[in-house]
Amino acid sequence: MDHLAADSGVWHLRACALVSKSWIPSCQRHLLHTALFTWWHIRRWLETFPIPEQSPARYIRDLRIRLGGLDRNPAAFFEYMPWFANVERVALMGVGRKCLPFWKPSLWRLSQSITSLSMNTAGVVTLAEICNVMAQLPNLDNLSLSGALVPAEKGALPGIGKTLGGRFGGKLTLRAAGYTDADIMNMLLGIPTGLCFTEIDIRCLCQCFPSAVKLVAACGKTPVKLSHAVALNCKSHPFSCSGWLGERSINANTIS
Repeated sequence: MDHLAADSGVWHLRACALVSKSWIPSCQRHLLHTALFTWWHIRRWLETFPIPEQSPARYIRDLRIRLGGLDRNPAAFFEYMPWFANVERVALMGVGRKCLPFWKPSLWRLSQSITSLSMNTAGVVTLAEICNVMAQLPNLDNLSLSGALVPAEKGALPGIGKTLGGRFGGKLTLRAAGYTDADIMNMLLGIPTGLCFTEIDIRCLCQCFPSAVKLVAACGKTPVKLSHAVALNCKSHPFSCSGWLGERSINANTIS
């Protein structure tokens, strides 16, 4: 099946799965490596695999959940989360206002095997809620955050990153919008285990530039690639990076 998965398409694997019961697990391991769940897929999954322990959830390595426009109750699906025990990458995409009743840390029981987290919010999620998700992932290496956040109340953010742990030795991508950029970066700076990102890609407003500089500096000599774009309210201002990156790759831009 490994050779078939490398040289053929999904339809060939599906056909093989119909040959014999003994072929199904091998086919599912390749067919379900990457899975995208919308509300429609969630409904189909629950109908097909009503008993979690008998589902093929263990084969999924790359789990993508698109919650935008959700108009059905996915609570039963969240009970499945512990059964995605071998997931390495998880992406929570398109979080919308209809999803708010289900955006609870108690529901997001993610596997500790996850090393890559990507979240795309839409101005309805707080930084504290993002931290609640990250706190479940002690082996987190890659982190990508995009979209606007709910503004935090004054005094609610100090020390918010102290409860987080992770390896943070992969790629960091920050594409958040608005003044919350600085809050996100300050949260990361407060993580007690430190930061060792090797690749950093940040897009932020000019007001957040000092926090971005501190964030990159906190990674010490581990970064090998840095991409930084700054929005300067329709005014373009060049800036230079310090030479501490040596011969490493640097891509610094301004956005007017």
